[in-house]
Parts: sequence; C-alpha cells; structure tokens
Amino acid sequence: MRRLSYISGTGAAEVCLDCRSALAGTAEGVRGREWGYSIGYRSIAAATRAARECSLSVTFLDLAVADELRRLADRDVSMATPGTLAIDGWTQRAYITAADPSSISRAHMAAKLTVVLLDGVWRRGHTVSFEPLTATQGDGDSLDLPYDLPHDLAAPSPRTRFDAGEWGETPLRLVFYGPCIDPSVRIDGNLYRVEAVVPEGGHLVVDPLASPRSVTLVNADGSAVDVFAKARRGDGLGGGEYIFQPVSPGGHEVEWDRSFGFDLTWYEEEGEPPWS
Repeated sequence: MRRLSYISGTGAAEVCLDCRSALAGTAEGVRGREWGYSIGYRSIAAATRAARECSLSVTFLDLAVADELRRLADRDVSMATPGTLAIDGWTQRAYITAADPSSISRAHMAAKLTVVLLDGVWRRGHTVSFEPLTATQGDGDSLDLPYDLPHDLAAPSPRTRFDAGEWGETPLRLVFYGPCIDPSVRIDGNLYRVEAVVPEGGHLVVDPLASPRSVTLVNADGSAVDVFAKARRGDGLGGGEYIFQPVSPGGHEVEWDRSFGFDLTWYEEEGEPPWS
C-alpha cells in the first residue's frame, strides 16, 4: 500500500492515514471482500455486494490528526454525507462510526476504527474528453495542396471512441459543456440525453454514483440547479434511453452532433483494492 486517506463528504477535507502523522500499516481490515447471497440446491442466488462493517487499526503520531479525523468523521455521520476511503487511487464511500483506543501517550495514540464501506466495490475512474467539431477540424479549413492528390490535408477529427474495462459493466459519469441545448450522446446502443439549456461557461453533470443519483446544471456563476427531471430515463435499465445506463466491457463508438464538448468518466470496479 502506498497511500491511504479519508476524504470528508462535507467540505472535501482529506486526512492521510499512511504518512508521517498516522500509520495504518497494511490496512488489512478494509482490504477483504464479501458477497451476500442465499443458498439453494447446489447453487447460490441473489448474489449482491452490500455495505459491510470492518475494522482499521491506526497509530496517530500527531494527536492533532486524530482530532481532525474524529471531527470530520463525526460530522459526516451526523449529516448523512458519507466520506470516501481512498487506497492507492481506488475509492469507496465510507463512514467511520467508532474509535476504540488501545494505546495512549503524550506523543501518540493507537485506535481501532470501525469503518462502514457502503458501495460493496472499490472504484477507479478514467476520464476521456470529447471535443466539439471546430472550423479547423471541418472540411472548410483544409489545406489545399498544389498537387493533384485524391485528398487534401485537414486537422484531425475529434475523438469518437473510448475503451472501457474488460471485467464487467461500468457506470458512466458525463459532464456536458455549454453552450448547448438538449445535449445527447449515444453509446453502446443507449441514448444519454438531458432536455436542458446549458449556457456559455456552464456545464451539466450526470453522476450515477452520487447518493442519490443526480443530474445537475452548474451555471457560469457557480450556482447549481437540480435538473434530474429533465434527464431521459425511458423504460429504465436496458430500455435504450436511460441516463444512468452502464456500458458493457470493451471498445465503444460515441455518436453526437459535435456541437459541444463533454467529458466521460468510466469506472473500473473491484471487490477489493488490487494487490498488483
């Protein structure tokens, strides 16, 4: 393990638990994985990855860091805004609900923390940017060579595909940049569309991992508007027009009118942070 930290869900403050001020060792308590299921005749059924409670032993070499973690964790629990546990770039929403000190001195304090991991999986995001088609990328601004060649030279077209993970379906987070009207993209047979006006300097965020899932318009002045009701949800998962539809593994073509740019983030998901 190279880095472990807790990021508060209120204010995004971060407390490092694997540094000169705090040591969590190998953090084995939060590294396991577990499926929930029911047992049938020579089978299992209803397999799910639910939230689970685990322990994390930490030695605080700076007592001020222990105080900061306690205050942030207690605030997150009391306000029902889960924080994030991050290990080597992999993250999962979490609460720290208890601390049981085992060794105390003037210089340090060791405690066993009770951590509730909420998502059942660890995630690592990969962001791909898709640019709008500009004049320098279109046919109207090509380089007309003084030779009789079957083609002229032009600026390359914007990206139109991306490669997702190889192990399973992955959720997509989309950020559409204004100005644009009713932005939509088609990926893996599904239409992602929000019937809203995104102004110049603004952006629209579709977040399938927020709790609850959200579709938010952020204006140029920073003000945010909930536009969840304006997102197309069709017949739900697998219906072809579901705004939170995950994509299948492998490579995917992206279709849109290229009048606007957007960022797409796909997530690797693992039952526990990878060992290698």
